[in-house]
Amino acid sequence: MAGAAVGAGTRRRRFAVLIAVLLFAASTTAAQRRGLGGVDVRRPLAWASPESMDTGAFQFCRLVFRQAANGDGHGWSVDFPRADENLSIRLSELTRAPVSMDESGRPNHVLIRLTQPELFRCPFVMMTEPGGAYFDDQEAAALRDYVLKGGFFWADDFWGEYAWQVWESQLRKALPSGPYPIADLSLDHPLFH
Repeated sequence: MAGAAVGAGTRRRRFAVLIAVLLFAASTTAAQRRGLGGVDVRRPLAWASPESMDTGAFQFCRLVFRQAANGDGHGWSVDFPRADENLSIRLSELTRAPVSMDESGRPNHVLIRLTQPELFRCPFVMMTEPGGAYFDDQEAAALRDYVLKGGFFWADDFWGEYAWQVWESQLRKALPSGPYPIADLSLDHPLFH
């Protein structure tokens, strides 16, 4: 009976080691495919260029930014490209707004930096994990110009007060608090309807 118990224990350990090796191999393969920051390296990154911009339809533009030394967040690539594609698909399904799609039916979306001239061809710019962002003077000036010319800028995904403080310090480089106060909107605000 003792020999059977030892044999069963050995089999369980071998099975556990086999499972651990398989999980390690799967995670390593996934990491190689996803690259750093969760970006899928199998697909080329679509950087905004004069040729990539679609002026006749909605195109998701994701802001790529540098990480602040004191920042809080995982960087510009959080949820990339899934969020970009998902928002575009849902917009096309739930509205009559034309959405830029490639020949295979996937949404066209681009990556953009604040200093690129194509910024002003993006009526919508999304920024994730802004609590980690750093803007220099040139980037802050470009963001200010973009917003004042009517661009829609969405910054989302804060994790706590510290992330908000870091983000607000960077936002205030572009939009000083005196002329541009931050205000909470109530749920009955027209923006939500």
